[in-house]
Amino acid sequence: MDNKYVNRSKISEAKFRELVKLFSLDLTATQIAKLSGLNRNTVNRYIKGIRKRLAEYCEITGPISDRVKSLRQWPDGELRYLGIIEKEGIVCVRLMDANTKIGDKNDVRDLKSKEMDVIIDLKKDQKIWIEDRTRLQKNNRSKINRIDGFWGYAKSRLEKFKGIHSHTYFLHLKESEFRYNNNQDELYHLILKIIRKHPLF
Repeated sequence: MDNKYVNRSKISEAKFRELVKLFSLDLTATQIAKLSGLNRNTVNRYIKGIRKRLAEYCEITGPISDRVKSLRQWPDGELRYLGIIEKEGIVCVRLMDANTKIGDKNDVRDLKSKEMDVIIDLKKDQKIWIEDRTRLQKNNRSKINRIDGFWGYAKSRLEKFKGIHSHTYFLHLKESEFRYNNNQDELYHLILKIIRKHPLF
């Protein structure tokens, strides 16, 4: 079927646009399937493809030079730590190295991790600030606000899905990053533009 957004698409371009429109409104796969009349498995497949494209876009446009080159390097198992960096108003969530060590006093022993502004301990739901928060607050209150705002937004978003598989958790976080950093009113057109450049599948 002819569809400039999807290679070997089994749905029409108009139907795909409808799916993207509903996705841009931050609806769940169940809601999208019901409103679009598409099969739930079809919706899940397309949404996962969209999330991968958004994650790639975030990596390319993000503030960190050490970018992930392949989705195959991203996790499909349980995560323990995540890094967050904020630069020039853009927030970026990053995977921490599997060998990251956090000391008893929350000192980060992995030098590469010190490039982050904050590390999230997912098991304890705790933020570990790389720079002393009191000193950072005096020098850059907006950085703290932006990171706290993003993490609150991401957790709130993820709660509505009522349980996320571990192998898609990071993609959901990157989607939250994409939504947080971009104007909500323009998401639909931006998503279509990203996918048209790099069609799904």
